[in-house]
Amino acid sequence: MKVSSFTTVNYVKLSLTSTIREAIAAFLENRADLGCITKDKKLAGIIHKNAIYRALLHNLSLDDQIKPLINESVITIHKDQSLIAARDIMIKGKVSHAVVLDHNQEVYGIMSKSDLVNSHMTVLQDTLNRMKSLIENLQDAVISVDSNLRITTFNQTALNLLQLNGKHLLEAPIDRFLPPFRRWLIETLKTGEIQDAKRIRYDNITVIASFIPIKEIDRVTGAMAVLRDVTSYENIANELVTTKQLKKILDSALELAYDGVAVTDKHGHITMVNQGFKELFQLDDHDEIIGQSIIKIAPQIPSGPRLEFEKKMEGELIPIHGQNCIVAQMPIYEDGQRIGAIIKIIFQQLEAWKDIFLHMDKLESEISYYRGELYRISKDTSPFDHVITHNPQMEKFKQDAVIAAKSLSNVIITGESGTGKELFAEGIHNESGRKGAFIKVNCGAIPEELLESEFFGYADGAFTGAKKGGKPGKFELADNGTLFLDEIGDMPLSLQVKLLRVLQEQEFERIGATKPTKVNVRIISATNKDLAELINRGKFREDLYYRIHVIHLHIPPLRERLDDIPVLCTHFINKINRKTSKNINGISPQVIHSFQRYHWPGNIRQLENVLERAFHFSQTNWIEKSHLPKEMNLLEAPTSLPLPEKSESTMKINRKHSMHQTEKQVILQALKACQGNRSKTAELLGISRTTLYQKIKKYQITEELEVKFSSS
Repeated sequence: MKVSSFTTVNYVKLSLTSTIREAIAAFLENRADLGCITKDKKLAGIIHKNAIYRALLHNLSLDDQIKPLINESVITIHKDQSLIAARDIMIKGKVSHAVVLDHNQEVYGIMSKSDLVNSHMTVLQDTLNRMKSLIENLQDAVISVDSNLRITTFNQTALNLLQLNGKHLLEAPIDRFLPPFRRWLIETLKTGEIQDAKRIRYDNITVIASFIPIKEIDRVTGAMAVLRDVTSYENIANELVTTKQLKKILDSALELAYDGVAVTDKHGHITMVNQGFKELFQLDDHDEIIGQSIIKIAPQIPSGPRLEFEKKMEGELIPIHGQNCIVAQMPIYEDGQRIGAIIKIIFQQLEAWKDIFLHMDKLESEISYYRGELYRISKDTSPFDHVITHNPQMEKFKQDAVIAAKSLSNVIITGESGTGKELFAEGIHNESGRKGAFIKVNCGAIPEELLESEFFGYADGAFTGAKKGGKPGKFELADNGTLFLDEIGDMPLSLQVKLLRVLQEQEFERIGATKPTKVNVRIISATNKDLAELINRGKFREDLYYRIHVIHLHIPPLRERLDDIPVLCTHFINKINRKTSKNINGISPQVIHSFQRYHWPGNIRQLENVLERAFHFSQTNWIEKSHLPKEMNLLEAPTSLPLPEKSESTMKINRKHSMHQTEKQVILQALKACQGNRSKTAELLGISRTTLYQKIKKYQITEELEVKFSSS
């Protein structure tokens, strides 16, 4: 698409004789930051409103001309240039605005960085819509799942073939509707490789299925099943009793096949081929092919001794005439004797899907880039200004975070689940000014056997199945940027040793590499665990602890900033109002009082979830206490009694003990309200099941639960 489609044409137009007063009026009228100076319709320069501000600060009169303030060095682009070319020009010129000229070199308009980002996102969205339209109109049935095997996409052909109702299909687990496909989808997600030509029986139909991984920036995020109905061919073949009838049907079936198919006898001589096979091997005369050896006609295909002794070949990647093909080979038996073989070559569809997914990978990468650019453009102030708080502790935390961002030291952020550790980590990176990317790693979510390759990557040919050219790890991706290690307390000791070496020497080696790679990476860690306790238990290295524990930022839990609850409630209500057609004015004082008595084990995340539930259950314009979950009253923190005067150290110990006892009682009451169901209890408290199990173990709640439920 061209620049002209996304250019701002209502721009500030000034002349060389315009005054500062006229310039200010024009800026206010157009709500613009930049104006164009023209002479005889030609561009003479630009003026920025900041130049006007500086002029006024130097006591220039409003009636003085703007001529001394004009910038004659202007980056320009042509209105018929492509968006890619415009982007390159603006990046090279290091400007956020460029003047757009027409064929007469007259000013057509102004393109800002925001215009450029929005234009690219429009183009990308259009391309994605085209991809969806292509999938919907394919003759093959298509069903895709995410990494949790939940259905994300399907086309009408799939609904017709499998006789499914699309209303209940989306987001449903694959086991519920299509259990026979689960095995191959799991294999595809696990290996990241295409699983092709699988014969699967489903209800009364038989399909040939291909399973294709869906990747997002070299990471498998889902899988797609492409199904072709072959039921009719199998039923016909089973019903035929004579060779003549069988041959006639097979001839018709082969010609309808989209891929190349050849049938041989037990000696490897071709007895049947289809049009796809002839097109692939550039053959014309059908009669000259029949009876010829498969070795002569198709020397690229494994044959001869392999055809005689190998029972079955699921599929091999073989180049044929410069084109990658998947070759599957199935022997034909009659009364236990091999009488021939069927060879299937997938080439057209394989390349088409490969191109589609490569293009989708590229689109996802570009979308991620432009989202980041749009985020940076929209943040005119500190990245922590969107943190809603009136609490002195949180204001001090925000100030400390800004100071930490400007330093070069490693930072560790501690706090309970749901307090926003990742949000602050990304804010510190954005405020730091580091040119590299912000890369996130959840140390508790990646399988231990994959951690090393995820962190350090691997070289070309490092192991069987390794991606050609190798793969960069998280450290390499975060070069000149920030690596955020979430849940670092869950990192295995074996990886802690290697991480310490990288932090000390700022270099590492990819798996299978012979040379080290230098990096400049800043580490921000986060945990809700007591690392000092883990050190005492031998589960965390002390030397690594001091490496990452240079600047320590602790986010206070919501129960220590109860004065923020009213303003947070207002913020979340407005946020939900914007997402829905329903409008809630606010919440009642009784709800605020109830919230300020509650323990909030799930912190800010739990508060938002509770408000969202109450929002949908409210039948008026206000959220009342009756709209809250019944468990909120049950789980309100008990009012603490005044304590006698004690020493400061004793009071700290008692406060900590009191907090632990309160948290323990809240968990006990939640478990009792949910009849001991851990999943429902975690959802009620607004915390993960892992966190709930850790707290149950910490407070030794299991025995008390057994007593409560046995006595009830």
